Amino acid sequence: MMPTYLFAIVILFIPDALQPMSQKVMFYILLLIFITTFMIPLFSILGLKTASTISSLHLENRRERILPFIFIAFFYGLTTYLFRTKIEINDFLLSIFLGATVVVALIALITLFYKISVHAAGTGCMIGSILSMLYQYPLNQLLWPFCVITLLAGLILSARLALNAHTPKEVYSGFGLGFVVCFLSIFLLG
Repeated sequence: MMPTYLFAIVILFIPDALQPMSQKVMFYILLLIFITTFMIPLFSILGLKTASTISSLHLENRRERILPFIFIAFFYGLTTYLFRTKIEINDFLLSIFLGATVVVALIALITLFYKISVHAAGTGCMIGSILSMLYQYPLNQLLWPFCVITLLAGLILSARLALNAHTPKEVYSGFGLGFVVCFLSIFLLG
C-alpha cells in the first residue's frame, strides 16, 4: 500500500510535482497504482495460500516469504516499467516507483538468507520518501503528513516488536533499508 499512500500524499499536498498531468489523470493513475501494487499481489498471495504453497497469510516462516516477495517485486517492477514506457510519467513519480521496486526486490533477495521486517521497510520507505520530498519542495505542505506518518511508523514498528513478529534487528534493518533506498531514489532521481 505504500506506493498508493505516497501517490495520494503527492496528489493532495504537492500536485504541482506531477505536472503536466491533469487532476483526472492523477486519480486514474492512483487507482492503477492501487490495483497493480496491492490488489494483484494480494490475490497472488491468496492464490499461494489456496494452493498450500504457504501455510499462513502472515508469512512468519522466512522460507515461505521468498516466493510471495518475488511475485510482489515482479508486480512492482512491471508497474514501474509500464509507467515509464506506456504512460510516460515524469521523473519525480518514476523515482517513487523505482525506490519502492528496489526496496521490494532487495527484500526478496535478503529473505533468501535473513528475515527482515517488511512493515518496517514500508514505513522507512514512506518516511524516507517524504523527507526527500520535503527537501525538494520546502513549502511546508508535507510537514504535517511527515509528522503523522512518523508517528504511525513508530506505532507500527512498536507493534511488530510487541507482537514478537520480529526482533529489533529485523525491524531496524527493514526500516533502514526502506529509508535509505527511497530517500536516495527521490533525492537523486526526482
